[in-house]
Amino acid sequence: MDNKFFDRLYKGYSAESFITGQLFENGFEAFRLPADFGIDLVVTNQFKNLHSQKKYDNFFPFGFQVKSRYLRQSDSLQGPNGRNEYQFYFLLKNDEIRILKEFSNSAYAFVFMIPPGFSMKNIYAFCIHSNEIDNMIKHKFFIENSDGYKLNVCFRGLPQQSRESLIDEMLDKELIDEDGASFLKKKLPETFQRNWNASEGFYLYRKSSSNNSTDNLVIKSIISGFDFSKFPSFPKIRYS
Repeated sequence: MDNKFFDRLYKGYSAESFITGQLFENGFEAFRLPADFGIDLVVTNQFKNLHSQKKYDNFFPFGFQVKSRYLRQSDSLQGPNGRNEYQFYFLLKNDEIRILKEFSNSAYAFVFMIPPGFSMKNIYAFCIHSNEIDNMIKHKFFIENSDGYKLNVCFRGLPQQSRESLIDEMLDKELIDEDGASFLKKKLPETFQRNWNASEGFYLYRKSSSNNSTDNLVIKSIISGFDFSKFPSFPKIRYS
């Protein structure tokens, strides 16, 4: 038995289950196809047809191709303002893209989990509708490789402060003495969220339009976490 294969398979199922749960919560039915046909989930609106004035008939059936990543603690970098930052990517196959473009009622659902793993506070999803695929390629966010395309992502968490930096700051300002510092070292977690008016951030990297081969990828904030209460509407992506 290939344990690595089944580990990836089951983690992929967990990401699909997250999307399925979001859809059911908002009154839609979602079904996982028994084989990989380029669409992982098919969504219908039978409940809406029977019990809601919002039927959205032209949008259904709808298909999702779900891409997932489980991030590790070692994937974390120290971003600006004490934010934990994760840089990762998704691989998109040419056949997937072709099928999504042919099926106009479809989208990619990109799901990722930050450590320690699957829980509602550690799982995130953003979506890109199939009608944006050509624009993503044109604006070089989908970066072509030998088998399809690569989508580079950066996620920045909420600002964090370490226990040591807070204690040092309080000692410098003479708010505590050494006994107080010793007490806080035992009681405070290693890191904790700063009380700032801030939000988590999603960023995509695009290939530089410069001819200078030494240029790095350019980071842009053009997406956000998908609000499934708005489904089947998708926000228009602004590329500039």
